[in-house]
Amino acid sequence: MPKCSIFNKCGGCSFPHDNYDATIEYKKNFVIDAFKKEKLDINFDKMITTSNPYGYRNKMQLAFGNNKGKTSFGFYEENSHKVVDLDYCLVHTKLQNDIAFYIREIVGKLRLRPYDEDRKVGLLRHILIKESFSKKQVMVVIVTSTDIFPGRNDFVKLLRAKFPVVSTVIHNVNPRKTSIILGDKERILFGKGYIEDELCGLNFKIASKTFYQVNPEITNKMYNTVLEYASLSKNDVVLDSYSGVGTIGMILSKQAKEVISVESNSQSVKAAIINAKDNNIKNVKFVCEDATRFIADLAKENYKLDVLIMDPPRSGSTEEFLNNVNKLLPRKVVYVSCDPLTLVRDLKILVKKYKIVKTSLFDMFCWTKHVESCVLLERR
Repeated sequence: MPKCSIFNKCGGCSFPHDNYDATIEYKKNFVIDAFKKEKLDINFDKMITTSNPYGYRNKMQLAFGNNKGKTSFGFYEENSHKVVDLDYCLVHTKLQNDIAFYIREIVGKLRLRPYDEDRKVGLLRHILIKESFSKKQVMVVIVTSTDIFPGRNDFVKLLRAKFPVVSTVIHNVNPRKTSIILGDKERILFGKGYIEDELCGLNFKIASKTFYQVNPEITNKMYNTVLEYASLSKNDVVLDSYSGVGTIGMILSKQAKEVISVESNSQSVKAAIINAKDNNIKNVKFVCEDATRFIADLAKENYKLDVLIMDPPRSGSTEEFLNNVNKLLPRKVVYVSCDPLTLVRDLKILVKKYKIVKTSLFDMFCWTKHVESCVLLERR
């Protein structure tokens, strides 16, 4: 088995890289125990694992740091802002690793200084690399503390000469004292400012801030499970809540009468509208609004909803949202979750009106403790 030389320092992986099956067993038991603790029935359907737990990530995030006057470049140590210098990262692709190593060389050649969080001096904060496995395209985002980026043209020329697969380079400016990687301001240094990827037979444009699942193989399997659980007819009206860039809703649209995708992030909604147009999808309506407020309005109107898809953030949904689901009573609810603890908390409200029919688990984030769940609920 491959071994990671910085496992004990880097906070990226929770398990050593020596027994993949043991990590799967841990995750399965963690979810089952979470259900049992809240006295919820779990009708376990399947645990979906990857064909290869190495090099599965399509996104790499790296930080610059200052270590006694020397530039550090790599991942944050767990629960700190200390940067652990990059060695070959097993969960990212060879291409991503190679690009990252070469960026470190370029930074040295151009004598660009890392940003010092304590003294608030310096330039370089982060590098973000996004890779489209299906289209063979790469985006590189360099994040600086100011919009003055000396040597930016040289940076692009050197990077593109070595890696022509890099199809777009973006300069993002983040002057704030924050743990959020990307700032509001950015300029395209090369290319179109996005890459494209194929997922479940649809094409998607991915920008610097576009949320997109990091494991394409598992994402395909998970979204196909959502499609299977929803089991739609051509007369069904579907609400896709917390919809992001509308990925799930667009995949479901081919089997439904209408899909309403609700998302509070305006940039994600704009991206969703563009992606729907590119895929010639005309039966999805995109709404930029808070999901809780939107479903409350539907409940007031006693809106007829056949199927609800919900894919909330790690913090889960809200009590008001869930109570309104119980008022609207769609025939089915398919809940996609990235945190078993908030999932069972929310299910305790939904099971007042619904029964849990099936639960599938997905190893989206290999070697970490995180696990994705997909739960099918049917009206009692």
